[in-house]
Amino acid sequence: MLGAGSGVAGASTPSFYLSANFALDTSDVFLGSRSVPSLAANATHSGTTSLLIPADTQLGTYFLLVVADSANAVLETAETNNTSYGTTRVGPDLTVLALAAPSPTVAGATISVTDTIKNAGGGSAGGSITRFYLSTNFTFDASDVAIGSRIVSGLSPGATNAGIVPVTIPTGTVAGLYYIIAVADADDVVTETGETNNTRSLVIKIN
Repeated sequence: MLGAGSGVAGASTPSFYLSANFALDTSDVFLGSRSVPSLAANATHSGTTSLLIPADTQLGTYFLLVVADSANAVLETAETNNTSYGTTRVGPDLTVLALAAPSPTVAGATISVTDTIKNAGGGSAGGSITRFYLSTNFTFDASDVAIGSRIVSGLSPGATNAGIVPVTIPTGTVAGLYYIIAVADADDVVTETGETNNTRSLVIKIN
């Protein structure tokens, strides 16, 4: 908290809310508060507050609002600049953090693909399968050819899982530039906060 005025501010109570947008209104969910002592002009006070997201909160991205002097205990020169916000994601979100494969290669060859899956969300993810495809472009679609897969164990928020998978380039593949596409949670068994960020592509040359 920052005392931005020219006088001493009395003790106050900043409060925290979970919101669907960055504006405080009656639909926002109160999460907790903390106490701030009196602050001299331009003085600051930092603190850590533990907040519990309600168990029935739907998966998604939310705004975390903090409202300085939420009880309006301090008479201020301005009362319209007391709210700030950050964002938080409720629920798991699997992404392909890294993808690597040897290039060039040839049709019919078996190569080792290395990938790293990350749970970028705020909730734990159960086990899933990452599948690998050979594609003529970097966008995953039904025309892409499955060439391998691996099992990914459950991941806590922020955790990663790396693996090496042998994949075989289909015999008869015409020489040229192709893409290997990795698809996290390819079977859609994990309900995620975002379902559009599960792929990553890598260009390879087939001689």
